[in-house]
Amino acid sequence: MSRRDVLGFGALGLAAGVVGCSSGGERESRSGTPTSPVETSADEWTVVWEDDFADGLDTAVWTPADDGGNRDLGELQYNDPALVSVENGNLVLRARASGRDGYPYVAGSVSSKGKLTIGPYGRLTTRQLLGPGAGLGFAVALYGEDIDVVGWPACGEIDATEIALSRPGSPFASIHGPGYSGGSPVSATGNVPPLVDRWAEHTLDCEPSRISWSIDGEAYHVAEASDPRATGGWPFDQPFFITMVLTVGSALSGPVDVETWPRDVAGNPDPYAAVDLVRFEQQAGP
Repeated sequence: MSRRDVLGFGALGLAAGVVGCSSGGERESRSGTPTSPVETSADEWTVVWEDDFADGLDTAVWTPADDGGNRDLGELQYNDPALVSVENGNLVLRARASGRDGYPYVAGSVSSKGKLTIGPYGRLTTRQLLGPGAGLGFAVALYGEDIDVVGWPACGEIDATEIALSRPGSPFASIHGPGYSGGSPVSATGNVPPLVDRWAEHTLDCEPSRISWSIDGEAYHVAEASDPRATGGWPFDQPFFITMVLTVGSALSGPVDVETWPRDVAGNPDPYAAVDLVRFEQQAGP
């Protein structure tokens, strides 16, 4: 499938908002001015913030990464802002077999660090369309806002979405914290219909001492603070910032085979990850 075919799909067309619920159930608009109050009951969800990329890349929220990939994880890509774009209401991250700063590939990545945090409790939903390709990976990861103070993994990391695109039916659901990080997180592997060449909705529910993962409404993993593997601490009761990244050649994604990557209309390798919705919701109080 070419990128032109992929990006022909329309976005969800939902109104975007700024993180944070005010008292009385008001929802804040992009400008920060509360709209009309929303009536909710304790078991209903209220949209706190969302981005459907209809107006391009909101630089008040997202910063394209401009740095080298994590060599400790075997990543082979330089994160290049030129590989980040918004097309037809989709955030698109691409990769290219083009060297930069000692890395043999370049790819796109964005982060809300220093601009927007979500949580600590609520529901994060992302809707994405991924192309296939050996050696490619896609992740939506959350990091504790105190990362610059306590460092990683003490800040906590939640991998809301983590997929090796050569194994598209086996998404990972992982948390990293003190004593369980890197190659030894608290983690599980899902068994779902392949997550390439189709839109899929990924949901992360964060509650006190409990995190759960779902794809298209089907839960596939739950992590709890009582897990004996997490005895080093549970640093997930705090706000987190969001990253979305397309990786090349990491330990997770495996060996690179450019011949398996999607092609553009000219026949050139054209791997992609397209996201048309990022939404954060919270439940009303008692």
